[in-house]
Amino acid sequence: VESTPKQEYLKAARNYIDYLTEYGGKAVLSRLKEVKGPEDIKTYFHDLCETYPNAFVYALIGAKIGIWVGATPETLIEAKDNIGKTMALAGTRKVDSDISWEEKEFEEHELVADFIDEKLKDLELENIQRSERFEANSGPVKHLRTDFQFNINPTQVWRLAQKLHPTPAVSGWPVDDAISLIENNESHDRSIYTGIIGRIGETTNLYVNLRCAQIVKGNMFLYLGGGFTKDSDPEAEWQETENKSATLINVLKNG
Repeated sequence: VESTPKQEYLKAARNYIDYLTEYGGKAVLSRLKEVKGPEDIKTYFHDLCETYPNAFVYALIGAKIGIWVGATPETLIEAKDNIGKTMALAGTRKVDSDISWEEKEFEEHELVADFIDEKLKDLELENIQRSERFEANSGPVKHLRTDFQFNINPTQVWRLAQKLHPTPAVSGWPVDDAISLIENNESHDRSIYTGIIGRIGETTNLYVNLRCAQIVKGNMFLYLGGGFTKDSDPEAEWQETENKSATLINVLKNG
């Protein structure tokens, strides 16, 4: 695991923009940022829980994946008593920013929301309700968000998860083209970043694994990504990933 040099990120960003200018669509570029890790993971986990009561906060250890922590704001599927919920979460600003959202960000968000709408209809789910787009705070950043609610039985939940993943919010659109662009430009393995995390059962809570980090030999490697279109500015997108890193880093400093 290695931190992504800024010049490498900017080169990949320019490749993205060249491709998207020619072919259109959207694609997500991610990078790794290395910082000194927490002295005590258990304490850090409890600090994350207190700081982000509305996020899915976790710490896990696996033989194949190592040690991970995260505080993801994005629900993939919640389901209980045959009622399901999901969300489109795309577009990022600092929580105290008074800069207006740009048309690019609205378009990027609607791509994700329309994709989810289509997948819900593909499964012929009943009583699909789509909210108006709104702003939602998530720790040090805020996002554009659209909520969905629908009827779903337990046998359909995992099928829906497979249809929704990966959403354009973590890959891009068209999905297959975006994944090819990611594979050709990201030098790191995403591992469980942007994967599905949570529990499935009588009550299902599945999340998209964002705002997460792998801890290796006392250092924390944060996985940070953002969506690109042909109109994206590489420096601005780099700054957006810096803003997202504050979710985990601020708790390190404050804790």
